[in-house]
Order: sequence, then C-alpha cells, then structure tokens
Amino acid sequence: MKPIYTSNTPERVLKIPRAMGIEPAQEPEETLQSHYMAARREWNERYGDYISREQAWRRTTLIALGVALLSVGGLVYTSTQSKFIPYVVEVDKLGASAAIQRADVAAKADQRIIRTQLARWIANVRSVYQDAGAERMNIQEAYGMLRRNDAAHTLLNEYLTRHDPFERAQKEGVNVDIHSVLPISEDTWQVEWSESVHSTKGDLIQTLPMQANITVLIDPPSDETGVLLNPLGVYVKSFHWSQKL
Repeated sequence: MKPIYTSNTPERVLKIPRAMGIEPAQEPEETLQSHYMAARREWNERYGDYISREQAWRRTTLIALGVALLSVGGLVYTSTQSKFIPYVVEVDKLGASAAIQRADVAAKADQRIIRTQLARWIANVRSVYQDAGAERMNIQEAYGMLRRNDAAHTLLNEYLTRHDPFERAQKEGVNVDIHSVLPISEDTWQVEWSESVHSTKGDLIQTLPMQANITVLIDPPSDETGVLLNPLGVYVKSFHWSQKL
C-alpha cells in the first residue's frame, strides 16, 4: 500500500493507517521524566541563582535600613539628653565647701520648711480678703499644695463651696494669726491659729481659736510645672479642722 500524505502542512507527513494495526511509536515514561528533570535542572541553573541572589540582596538591604533607623533614633535621643549636671556648692565664710547637692534635684524638705508651708497653707485657705485678686492668688497657692487624687483636694472643694470667700468678702473679712505648727507623728502635724472676723468697715466682730490636724506628703517635683507650683514638694494629703474649745 502506498503511503498517504497530508496536503495542509508545509511538509508531507506520513500517516500510517490505523487500519493496518500499526500504532505510532511512543517514548517510554522514564524518558519523558528524564526530559522534564533535565529541563527543570536547566531552568534552575539559568535563573535559580539570579533569584536567590536577589532575595539575599533584598534581605541585606532591609537589615541595613533597620540598622540605619536605629542609629538615627539613638543619635536623636542622645542629642536631647542633657550632658551637664548642675551642682550647688555651699561654702562657709572661709570659702571651704560645706555641702554639695545637685541643682536639678530638689532637696528633701526639713521640719522648718514644712512648718512654714503648712502655716502659709492655713492662712491662704482660711483668710478672707476684700481684694478679689489677692483672694484668688491665695486659693491658687493653696491648691498648689494639693494633689487631685488625695482626700484633701475633695475636702477643700467642699469647704470652699459651702464658704465661698468671694461672697463672704462682701460682708466680712478674716485675718489669720498662726500660733504653732507642731508634729504629732512623722507625717501628721497640728496647727493652731486664731481668726479675727471683722466687718467691711474694719470693726472686729469676733475672734475664733482654731486647730487642725494635717497629714503631709513630701514628693519633690520632677518637672518645671511642679517646680513652679510647689518647689519644695510639700503636699497636704488630708486635713481636719475645728474650733478650739
């Protein structure tokens, strides 16, 4: 039988009629797999090294960028820190150093300072002035020795609500004369004073002996705001006052 040629291809391709029972030759499966493995190996050799090198450079770049950011952040933080620590040196009359202390850290208040601060706090809270500006300044100084979370802050709010000094100033004034400020315990002090109540014309109405027990806390300020409000760090935690019998 003569071979049959196709007419729709550039080349004449021999077709073997399946009627003759002759099947086209097929490559074994092992041969196909070997061709696939060879092609994959060729691809890895050509492009796999490029990809792995690109990934390595990418990781190296990210690490270098992270190190640079940390370095810049450290330099910025270091530049904002003060490199100078001020000290105060106390000298005697001969010029010899008597005491040395850091100027940026407040010293712990001694008993004389606590006495002065508590006497001033009582005078600020209990006095009543006709001068509204002076009265407002007294109240601001009094609140400067209080902390919002302590009982004294709530107690003073309640007292000033019931005894508004600005309303009282329209009818009378009160002068405070401190007699003593004595420690009861390490943190509690007793203050005794007298209040002279006078009319707006200056006539004495009455004199009241008073006393109070005040619990204090020493907390030196650590920022500029605290230094301006309460430079010595003497705070009133709680108080109770009454007329002395």
